[in-house]
Amino acid sequence: MAGVLGQKMAAPRVYTPAILERIERLARGTHVSFGWDVWHCYELSWCVKGAVESWVGVLGIPADSPGTVESKSLKLYLNSLNHHDFESAQQAVSVITEDVSHCVGATVTLSLLPVTDLSTITTELTGVNMPACPLGSGVGIINAEQLSISPGKGNVVSEQLISHSLRSLCPVTAQPDWGSLFIQYTGHPIDHDSVARYLSGYRAHQGFHEQCLEQIFSDLMSLPISQLLVAAFYQRRGGIDITPWRSSAPLPMSSQRLGRQ
Repeated sequence: MAGVLGQKMAAPRVYTPAILERIERLARGTHVSFGWDVWHCYELSWCVKGAVESWVGVLGIPADSPGTVESKSLKLYLNSLNHHDFESAQQAVSVITEDVSHCVGATVTLSLLPVTDLSTITTELTGVNMPACPLGSGVGIINAEQLSISPGKGNVVSEQLISHSLRSLCPVTAQPDWGSLFIQYTGHPIDHDSVARYLSGYRAHQGFHEQCLEQIFSDLMSLPISQLLVAAFYQRRGGIDITPWRSSAPLPMSSQRLGRQ
């Protein structure tokens, strides 16, 4: 049942764990990071003793897992549970975490949220909002050498940067994925325009969310900074959004989402 991405396929009507498709992670760069890939699953539903239940799920996949799960296969898998009868919601959570953990090769987490409680995990980013770089500035060409430190500013600072213009393309379908990027760092002040020019290279770049975010993190870590946290809040597709987090220090799994997601 593998190879569902880019294929026309109806949602299974019976529990089908074999539909989960693994994607091997790329080899890590020199900047080893900590982090999580946080998936908000908005179309989570099954039956408990004959009664239909609907939830929002927050799935956490550790960034150091050898693989991750392809998003369309995860959507089809979760939909295969829509008519499945469990003894309890906790049993459903146990089944899902066991299946996805087996797929990615690491222990994942899953928490449930009532569909009426999304406001409890919805917060907006604060920091310096970087405008998008004009078109024609190296779109589709990722060049880490564009990143630079502000000239004449040698003091160490702590700063938060935001871009709501992050855009990349699915590596299989070439469909665009939009997101908001959050950068929190301590070090010599980064030139904001250089970050905007650098990010424009992703607008026509084909890569999975996690791969794009990890490359952004690694490239920023090449600057003279001591602490770094980067997160990309991608908008949902197919009832799922993905928010990868990478950090220079261990960090707990966060369920945070943005209103645009």
